[in-house]
This record gives sequence, structure tokens and C-alpha cells, in this order.
Amino acid sequence: MNRAGRCGLWAVLALLIQFHAATGEEGGGEDGDVQTWTILGRVLTSGEDPLEGAVVSLDTPLSPFGSIVMETGPGGEFETEISIVGGKAIRLRGLLSANKAGYVAGREMLDLEANRGDVPIDIVLRTTDEEPEGITPEVLIARFAPRLKDDAAAKYPGEGSSEEFERGCEALIVKRQAVDAVPLLQTVAGRTPDCLECRLLLSLALLDAGSWTSANNRLVEVSEKNNAEAAPRPEPDILMGVLRSWRGEIKDAVASYLHALEFEPGNAFALHELGRMLVAQGNWEAADHYLEKAILAGADDGARILRAEALLELGDAAEANREMESYLEKRKLKVLPRDIRALHSRLHDRLTLLAQEQVRSVIAYSPGELLERFPALQGLEAASDQGPLEDILARTGGCVEEFFANMTNTASREQVHQERLRKDGKVTDALDQEFMYIMLADSGGEGLGIKEYRSTESGRDTTMGGLKHGFMLTSGFASVPSLFHPANRKGADFRYLGRQGIDGRETDVVAFAQKSESARAMTRFITDKGSSLILVHGLAWIDVETSRILRLSTYLLNPLPEVRLQKLSTEIRFHGIEFAGIDEPLWLPEQVGISVDWRGRLLRNHHRYSDFKIFNVESRDEKKKLTEKDEQRLKEMSAGLPADSGSEAPAEPPAEPPSELR
Repeated sequence: MNRAGRCGLWAVLALLIQFHAATGEEGGGEDGDVQTWTILGRVLTSGEDPLEGAVVSLDTPLSPFGSIVMETGPGGEFETEISIVGGKAIRLRGLLSANKAGYVAGREMLDLEANRGDVPIDIVLRTTDEEPEGITPEVLIARFAPRLKDDAAAKYPGEGSSEEFERGCEALIVKRQAVDAVPLLQTVAGRTPDCLECRLLLSLALLDAGSWTSANNRLVEVSEKNNAEAAPRPEPDILMGVLRSWRGEIKDAVASYLHALEFEPGNAFALHELGRMLVAQGNWEAADHYLEKAILAGADDGARILRAEALLELGDAAEANREMESYLEKRKLKVLPRDIRALHSRLHDRLTLLAQEQVRSVIAYSPGELLERFPALQGLEAASDQGPLEDILARTGGCVEEFFANMTNTASREQVHQERLRKDGKVTDALDQEFMYIMLADSGGEGLGIKEYRSTESGRDTTMGGLKHGFMLTSGFASVPSLFHPANRKGADFRYLGRQGIDGRETDVVAFAQKSESARAMTRFITDKGSSLILVHGLAWIDVETSRILRLSTYLLNPLPEVRLQKLSTEIRFHGIEFAGIDEPLWLPEQVGISVDWRGRLLRNHHRYSDFKIFNVESRDEKKKLTEKDEQRLKEMSAGLPADSGSEAPAEPPAEPPSELR
């Protein structure tokens, strides 16, 4: 058995085909000689993960039995051999294609010499819902192929009038039949190797055919030749940049676009795509710089949306709004893609925040005012300077980042005590409830969200009651420390207040206040009339030894007169919870207190959490998976919608993942 036997039962055995070749167009072989080709490689996702169970087909004129079919193993591998006896030396040419349910077919063209050893071939498949990032093959062909065709015909008129060239270009540009175009343009490129434009047309055809590996190899060769030209073209590096972006190789894509701009500094397409990659990197200043250039160079309006996002992140909401308005000039917002509507919603929220008045934040309080307003600071050893602040924020931010990266699904017992109070502080009504409180790590989502919902002991979905009786619903406390996450640092001002001992631990006390122009981890306050984002300021007690946040107090920074929200304060006490199988404890809320002054009503909630356990989302209700209704509830909870309030979802997606709801 040949090497394909490694594939075992999960693969079709390699087919050793032996037959006598009576003729051959290429010399070098003798009658009786055996010519062998080993075809092997892997099928990978666009993220370079191996795909098991993909069906790989080899179609070549050298197979007298038609297609050779294989199935990939656990490592995505496949392998087969073809041998012929006698005849002149020939090359094995053919098409290698891979298919798997849920994925777009991938193809690679073969052109192999005999007896030259193993040449592994990678076939890349993307999922059916995984569109190439930024631009599609259709856009590339429409943008570059016609000009490349004209330039090739002008430089090499003999080749430009050849049948293969004309048919290949027609198949690629007009008929959009890339698989048919590849062998024709391959012949052209092989016949006229100095025609850089011909090789770029072949690269476009390979990209459109799903032959990412072959396209990459061709583009590397073309780029090397292009760099040696007296007047290099930008297209080789642009196409390489696009391919790298599809593969998620953002840093390399940036390098490709920058190299293309060395040859043509005003190329609108390269400027636009470079800006897109810089947005993906979160390099907002550079993104703004190049996207502004792209717009001036005549890039399409998509550059305005990207620049609006960059400007919003940079805190320039006014200029971001101008770009958004220019984009929307001839478009209807409600029919645009969700990500654009979400950006518009975020921008609207930011402009609203900037227009609101704010109270004086704790950052500005004098030491005397701090002690007077916050009795919890009694015993504070005031800091003499801000020298330790950066190190404290860096260490704390690292711990918060680690928490969200390592967060696992948990369940705990939640006891909730809800109160309505009179102006004098006396309780007029109270309600006690108990739940299983479940937190799911939102590892597949963007940002730092944690999905939360409640259930009864029997496993039935439920929500906090009492909304119809004038109580408030509250959740989202585990995400509040995201204020200190490195990604959110620029969204707040910080001040080091000094050292204080609490609960037997030495802590650094840090005051913070979110900034209306750049805050990210914002709280959403939801009523029956809609929702509003609010900003907070407050205090954090950070363990000197571990850099974990032990206690966090937040206060409303921007009262909302339109919904009559005057005050909102939260106090959270965190505790390190040990879980079996996890090396480090997870610092989760243990006690939470929330007080609200809304529409002249004083409301207060107390939450206590205990009996923490790892929660297997597939074991709920004795191994029953989450139902569609469960998933919808999770979405509602993460969007801040009270499930039993009767309020409707906002017309636009929520601007930020909320850290505190209701």
C-alpha cells in the first residue's frame, strides 16, 4: 500500500494507476520507465485550521478511470499517486478540488513533473457565510481586469490577439467562469513570461476560482518581477494585500498596501484598503490619515463609513457625523447593512452624550470633599503624587483583560431583595426573589460582553419580577470592571487617591470618570419609553498584591432630565471564586447594591451570589441544549431589553455592550 494508507478508514485509499503511455509530447523518458506523481496536501479553513471529512477530487487526463476521489483525515490531509509505464516524459496537469458541506468549494490547478518528490498542496475553504473581508473577487475583477487586459494587448499585440488570451479574458471578465479562464490564461502566461499583466490576469482568475494557494504563489513571483521593473505597477501588491486580508493576515496586508503606494501614492483603492486594515487593527489615527487621502483620491463612499468609525474612536464625533451624513446623502438608513446601522446608532448616542450636561466628577474633588462625600474612604492615606498611577492601571488592566479572556460559563445562586423607598429613606414595599444566575462567556462575540440570564431551580427560564409593580430590574455586574480594560482606558480619566486597608487587604484607591467623547464600556438605562446611555464616575479599590479589583462604586455622571433620571449608584464587592479545573480564581461579584432616583421614585436592589459552579450550556435540563427561545432571551438580555417589561427593541442595534442594565 502506498503512503495514502496513512489515511486509514477515513479516506479513500490512494489509487496507483499504471498503464502504458504510447505517446507523449515531452521528451526525456524511455520505454519501460515508470513516471510517478505524488499528489498530497491539506484542506484548511481560511484561519488555517485543518478540515476533516472534506471530499477531494482530482481530475486529470492521465487518469483513465475519471475522477480520483479522496476524503481528508483529522489533520485535513489527503494523498494519492498516479504512475504510468513507458512513453516520453510528460507533465501531470489537472484540477484538484475540495468540497465540504457549509463551505465554498476550493480548487488548485496542478502542473507537476514526474518523479520530483512530494509537493504539498494546501486547499483553502471558507464557510458559506464567510465573505472575503472588505472586497470580493467580483470587485477585484471589475476594478483591475479590463485595464490589465488592455495594457497586455498594447505591450504584447501578438499575445493580445491570440485565441487563448481572448477566450481567457472573456471567460474571466464577461462570463465570470474563472475555472475555464485559468488554463487558458496559464497557457498565455507560460508562453509570454515577460507579460506581467498576463500573469496578473491569471492571478485574478485563480483568486476567483478559489485557488488561494496558487494565487499566492503566482503573486509572489509577479511581485518579484514587478519590483525589478523600471516603472513598477501597484496591482501585484494590491492583490497580495487583498489575499492577505482574506486570510486574516492584517499586518502583512498593511505592508502590501504600503508597498503598492510607493509605486502609486495616489492610488485610491490601495489607500481605501489600507485604511480598512488599519481600522481592523484599531490604529485609528493612521486609519483616519489614509482614509482621508482615499476620499480625496476618489475612493468610493465605503471609505467614508470607515473614516467615520475611526473618527468616532478618536473622539471627533462632529467630523464623524459629517462623513456619515455624506454617506447617507443618497441612501436610506433602514435598508443598509446592520454594521452601518449600528455605527450610526453609536454615533447618535455619542452626539447625545456630548450634548448632555455633567455633574462635577470625583476626579475634580479635593481630599476634603472626597472624605466628606464618601465615608468609605475613611482611613485613606492620601497620595502625594500621581507617579504610581500608570503602573497600577497597567497591572489592573492586565488582570481585567485576563478575566475576560479566561471567563468560563458559570452558574450561582442569586438572592435579590428589591425595595421602593420614600423620600425620607423608609421602605414602603419590598420583594425577595431567588434564581439560578447564569453567566455565559461571550467568546464568539465582539467586545467584552458576558451573556447573562436567570432560571428557576427546575431549569425554567425566568426574569426578575416586580417591574409591573414599580421595582427595577438589574444585571450585568460582572462586566463593570471592563472600565479598566486596556481597550477602554482612553474612555476615562483616572486619578490615584492613595492607599487604604479594606477587609484585611491593602488596596490602591483609584478615582475614574468616563469621557463623553470616547467612553466605550457604557451603562444602558432602559425604560418603557426607550433606552439611554449613561456615563459614570466612581472609585475602585484595587488589591496591592494581586491587582484585582476588590470593590467598585459608580455614580451617575450625566443626569438624564428627558427620562427624569437624577441619580444612579452601584456598589459591587468582588471575591475570588475557586473552580475545579481552573488554575486561577475568577473574580466575580459577590454582593451588589444599586440605588436609583428616577421619576421621583427611590428604588434600591441588593444582590447576593453564592454556590458558584461551572455551567455546561449543553447540560441544562439534563443535557438539553439551549432552545431558540433561550437564545433569543440571551440576545435580549445582552441588548438590555427587559424580557417581561412589554417594551420593544430599539429600531437600531445597541451602541455598546451594556455593563449595567435597567
